[in-house]
Amino acid sequence: MLIFGHPQIATSPFVRVTEVAQIAQTLANEVVYFYATDEQALNLSSHCTQNGVKYGVFVANPLEWALMENFKPRYILVESEPKTYQNLADDYLSDSRILWVIVNEEQIEQALKMRIDGVVFRAFLEL
Repeated sequence: MLIFGHPQIATSPFVRVTEVAQIAQTLANEVVYFYATDEQALNLSSHCTQNGVKYGVFVANPLEWALMENFKPRYILVESEPKTYQNLADDYLSDSRILWVIVNEEQIEQALKMRIDGVVFRAFLEL
């Protein structure tokens, strides 16, 4: 299981972007992320895929998951119903990892029971 944002586990920082130009200013070890509902989401996904940028995208429903999955993001971030998205990823043999956005350490055990790929602490994200 992947765990991002736990104080005792060193991980790559996640950086929120809304424009392609911001990606050029990120460091190689940083993971850019954005929301599927962002105005530039499709352009950002396309740019990241074409340029080998490791990125994540927040989705809020299965349609957004299906659209974004076609761009092969490294991570799909979800705030609710993580099992639904994990099932989709497993059924369609997705290479993207499902990350459930959590607020406390106790949720890690819930994620393990649901067999979610990983978690990311909300406080870790640059919101």
